[in-house]
Amino acid sequence: MNSRNIALDDIITILEEKKPLHTVLLASLKSIEDKRDKAFVARLVRGSVERAYSIDRIIDSVSSVKVKKQKTVIRNILRSGIYQILFMDSVTDFAACDESVKLAGKRGFRNLQGFVNGVLRNICRKKEELLKDLYITEQYIDEAATTDEAATDETVTDEAVALDYRYSVPSWIADDFCRSFGKEKAKNAFAYFLKENDISIRVNTSRITLKSFEEKFLSQTDKGETGEIRLEKNRYLDKCYRISDTGSIEELPQFKDGLFVVQDMSSALVGYICEGITDIRADKKANTDKFRALDLCAAPGGKSLYLADLGIKVTSCDISEQKLKFIEENATRCGFNNIEIKLNDATAFNPGFEGKFDIVLCDLPCSGLGIIGKKPDIKYNMTPEKIKELAVLQKSILKIAVKYLKNGGYFLFSTCTVTGEENKENLEYLKSVPGLSCVPLESFLPEGIKVQESQDNYLQILPGEYDSDGFFISLFKKTAE
Repeated sequence: MNSRNIALDDIITILEEKKPLHTVLLASLKSIEDKRDKAFVARLVRGSVERAYSIDRIIDSVSSVKVKKQKTVIRNILRSGIYQILFMDSVTDFAACDESVKLAGKRGFRNLQGFVNGVLRNICRKKEELLKDLYITEQYIDEAATTDEAATDETVTDEAVALDYRYSVPSWIADDFCRSFGKEKAKNAFAYFLKENDISIRVNTSRITLKSFEEKFLSQTDKGETGEIRLEKNRYLDKCYRISDTGSIEELPQFKDGLFVVQDMSSALVGYICEGITDIRADKKANTDKFRALDLCAAPGGKSLYLADLGIKVTSCDISEQKLKFIEENATRCGFNNIEIKLNDATAFNPGFEGKFDIVLCDLPCSGLGIIGKKPDIKYNMTPEKIKELAVLQKSILKIAVKYLKNGGYFLFSTCTVTGEENKENLEYLKSVPGLSCVPLESFLPEGIKVQESQDNYLQILPGEYDSDGFFISLFKKTAE
């Protein structure tokens, strides 16, 4: 099947049927054998979804028929065609137009081929003008088939172009970020969302030393498409790295051997904090096997695996068998036998857990606005109303989760989002819980990562800060009776 045809199916499934990008794309890439075709489809699908908000505005500005009035197939052919014209230098303008017109015919819309051709030709004529108003990341600067002036970020001030259009984020998200964090921090976050993301990983140190991992990775991994493999150590957490140009992550021998897990540095910080907790609780002797930890909303299991790597006995839970399958697969691959996997509804009290755990991790289901860079479909599927519903769900989980702590135990509450309803308001609730006391985070964090005030018991990382996803972490301790 033609690669553009595959990409079109994926784009429709993601944008129209609201299916998760990462699962849709993973499934379709498995059916493609040629590496170049895989790379083309991955780039076209992700890019078309990532830039859909801006592209739709562009279509409405040049088309006699607005996006919402167009046939589903036609509007997504236009989205993918415009993405190719504006952002894929490997595709000529002629090829982008011609292949899109052919695709409309193959999909049974011969009567609309002229419409598709007209819209895309209009885009080609306005290409340089359009690119001046769009945020162009480093990955596109060499690829934008325009003048150097049109391909640089300095050519347009953000005051001249609305942030939602320039950075392709829905206006309510742009407004919320600006209101909460200020315009400059909002712009930095939106730029990070559009940055080409390498894969963030954490080494399984129970199986290999960091030095051996670096040597093994560089000696065993095939060369990528560019002829160069990059393995970059994280500047804050020595167990974390970024890798790129590897093709399918699941096919790497180091992944199959359980030498690393896919995990962003911001998420790995939870495990790093737990290392500090175990040192304190065990009088710095780190007798971690005496600790019991509960990871309540654990899938796919990155935090559970970090704690297991420390030697802690972990009870790893989630609400569905499918989610537990992800945890089990990762635990088996990494060789951990100190993880007990259990089906559990975090919103329902489990009497078997009451007062049993030294550490309770509560990484709550959330809006995910901190990880839009990895999952750009989130920005189209989330709404302010859904965030309010999630905040209610989160509080119901927190009310129960605190009951599972032993006296003297530590409670870590985290999310991969940045909204006040999901983070600060829940933080205030936990402060009101009898028997819970705030634990300042400053002494638990690696050098270079700081809370705003030394006494703060929470850390809010904005997307792009510390070159990581947006994330929230807070720490509490149960007062011994």
